[in-house]
Amino acid sequence: MKKEKMNYFNEFSKNINCALESAKILNEYIKDFDKLRSVEMENKVHELENEADRNLHDILNYLVRDFITPIDRDDIMILSHTIDDLEDCIDEIVININIFDISQIRSDVSQITELIVKVCEKLQDMFLKFKDTKKYDEMKNMVIEINGIEEIGDSLYQKAISELFKNEKDSIEVIKWKNIYDCLENCLDTAENIANEVENIIMKMS
Repeated sequence: MKKEKMNYFNEFSKNINCALESAKILNEYIKDFDKLRSVEMENKVHELENEADRNLHDILNYLVRDFITPIDRDDIMILSHTIDDLEDCIDEIVININIFDISQIRSDVSQITELIVKVCEKLQDMFLKFKDTKKYDEMKNMVIEINGIEEIGDSLYQKAISELFKNEKDSIEVIKWKNIYDCLENCLDTAENIANEVENIIMKMS
């Protein structure tokens, strides 16, 4: 029996959806923080991270045997790994909050987690349009919007780090929160990398 052809665009969307669900869990966790729910929240995100890993392996295993691909083989590999990196970034934030035994969330963190949700929603919309060449102009505008979200995130990150070093007297807390803020910023940077990679692909195909 002939094996069904993989739809790479659908597979990309699956893992973007994992990242979006993880981002929503993270945002809920931060906004209504309860240390007693730390293991529950970490497990929820980690389940999605495992699902994304399985999807990535499926894509790469199929790609090895695929003779004709809808877009460049290297582009599929790079894009698949970069989408997986986004899920890993979100997973790392939740893990670090728990490893560092955070008991109280700093007030500016939720502003960044809201942006992570927003950028994942933009990516979800982008990947729904990805396989439709008639919507490439819309996608190019989405890339600009995602870049704009990342720039807002950069400003929030810089302000948060500045206030952390100015106002926090406990050096251990500074180390903990510098690491967490770096992870938050990395999420937005990775989302921007995904959008830029998609832009590179659609430029090749236009």
